[in-house]
Amino acid sequence: MPKKEILKMGTFKDRVVLIESVGDEIGYAIAAMMASKGAKLVVLDINGKNTSDMVSRLKEIGVEVHGITADSADCAGAKDAITSVMEKYGRIDILVNNSDLIVKNEIVNTKAQNWYNGSKANIDPAYFMCREVIPVMRKQGYGRIINIGSVEYLGLPNTSLYSAAKSSMFGFTRSLALETAKDNITVNWVVKGTIQSSDMSEEQVEKLAAKIPVKRLGTPDDVAGAVSFFAADTSKFITGQTFFVCGGKSLSFSMSI
Repeated sequence: MPKKEILKMGTFKDRVVLIESVGDEIGYAIAAMMASKGAKLVVLDINGKNTSDMVSRLKEIGVEVHGITADSADCAGAKDAITSVMEKYGRIDILVNNSDLIVKNEIVNTKAQNWYNGSKANIDPAYFMCREVIPVMRKQGYGRIINIGSVEYLGLPNTSLYSAAKSSMFGFTRSLALETAKDNITVNWVVKGTIQSSDMSEEQVEKLAAKIPVKRLGTPDDVAGAVSFFAADTSKFITGQTFFVCGGKSLSFSMSI
């Protein structure tokens, strides 16, 4: 393969990237990294302020971005979001499902609404967004879908609701990968460990880092790097797989797949 083609495979020039749920630092890191490699960005969030703030932050660093406010955990909301992107760009090459709602409590102290909210926030967006985007990707003969998960899916105390939702994403990703493999669509899963955020104190960071084999917390850029790996053409022969971004934290679990 010519050197020019090899280099091109690591970029996203002219690729349309839709990032769902951008109200956190991970969403920003993914967007910024994709944009730095030439992607045409679309950011989506249920919260209008999150969407406008993300658009403003990205424009400050010179990124051209299209913002959408819609409920991706709703059939109509997901459909409207996909329609908006198609009207703007005419295609969708890469979908990143980043929705995440952490629910931590002993199960006897949770309420039914906690369960419904956790499921709605952690799995419904991926289902509805994938259902709407896959026909588009099939028609264009190309697609990359990356779901974001968390090591809690392997099981931790007081996370039964959250673990259940994230575990379902594991099966969802693998099944969807098999459904779409023949269509030049790959579906993969990035599982994050403990990621440092700007609201953590120095004491919190040190305490959490001490429990991780590499003795540091992950960064949003660490997660973005894994997403970029799965989204690139260099990963076209990889589908249905799990990429742990956890500094070795998952190795302490008896099951790590």
